[in-house]
Amino acid sequence: MARLKIESDGSVRLPERFLQNYRLPHGAEVVVEPIEDGWAFHIAQPDLRKVYVEVTALCNLNCAICVRQVWQDRPGTMSRELFRELIRQLQAFPELRRMVFGGFGEPLVHPHIVEMVALARTIGVRITLTTNGLLLDSTMAKGLVEAGLDTVVVSIDPAHLEAYRKAGIVDGLDRVLDNIRGLQVLARERGGLVPRIGLEFVLTRDSIRELPEVPRLAQALNASFVLITHLLPHTSEQADAILHDRYGEPLPAMPGWPVRGGDWLGWGIARMPRSSWGAWRHCRFIEERSTVIRWDGGVSPCYALMHSYPYYIYGRRKEVTAYLLGFIHERSLMEIWTSEEYVRFRAKVRAFRFPSCVDCGMACDYAAHNEDCWGNSPSCADCLWAQDIIRCP
Repeated sequence: MARLKIESDGSVRLPERFLQNYRLPHGAEVVVEPIEDGWAFHIAQPDLRKVYVEVTALCNLNCAICVRQVWQDRPGTMSRELFRELIRQLQAFPELRRMVFGGFGEPLVHPHIVEMVALARTIGVRITLTTNGLLLDSTMAKGLVEAGLDTVVVSIDPAHLEAYRKAGIVDGLDRVLDNIRGLQVLARERGGLVPRIGLEFVLTRDSIRELPEVPRLAQALNASFVLITHLLPHTSEQADAILHDRYGEPLPAMPGWPVRGGDWLGWGIARMPRSSWGAWRHCRFIEERSTVIRWDGGVSPCYALMHSYPYYIYGRRKEVTAYLLGFIHERSLMEIWTSEEYVRFRAKVRAFRFPSCVDCGMACDYAAHNEDCWGNSPSCADCLWAQDIIRCP
């Protein structure tokens, strides 16, 4: 604790021992926020650790469950110049550790994705890519791994099988599985360490029947992990297909499996979601000090607020409006990350100063437009990501 004194000129001087105890450098900026019983002080510092980049909002599939079916935003592709500018700006963040190529498009659709991965690797970050796997042929995989990609997460669930059928791709699943096996070959050639393979599986009332097969498939593909997530329903029909808070039985136990990597043997795991709403709420995007960059350079705090779209939560329709704190071609990412608005937002989410609209049950007009009765806009009051019901890599 430290007592602060407001000087006659309105300035506030922090005691030296306060600066030393909290390792704050002289000249550090402090964001002051009025709260119910006083004031809160938040340090604005360059502590970004993880960045999600949507290099394109285009996709080679048309999955029925995808947000792209209902969103209100126009799709587009990030230019090479804008991506180079992003990489230049990211060099100002000394704690940055990982970049994830993902978003709501298919990264491999971008014609310069290999070049982008190679450029990202020059700033010393580890790199994850999420994909439906169709375009991950031997040439693409070899280029990405040589460029520095270390983790690939491939979506494998019945929704994608249906998308293959609608697109007239009769051998879609076989093609994806062959592409993953090609990654295994690359990994063996590199000593079994990279690329690390992950699978992603969306749970619905229909896909639950396939869940017991997932660990066996993961073992056959030498995948290091499987990320299981519930469905985020964007239509009333999809709302009838959700499993969370309706299933009636616990999800089946998911056994681990051996993962071979050269001369070592690891153990694969299934990362399971929560299946019911509860009092415990936290945001992985905020806790992991992450940010999201859209294809047009817009900066958003998370995937949930990245675009404008509807979804259904316990039968109630909700309209989400994209929450952008700036554009990196207009203001630097450092300015945006340390801005008063963004620092305050992260502090609010970290403490989760939001009501629980689901527990309230009134389904008021505030909740229908992603606001709440505490005056928050946007509101995380009924965010399914914060419940770990919806999960992302």
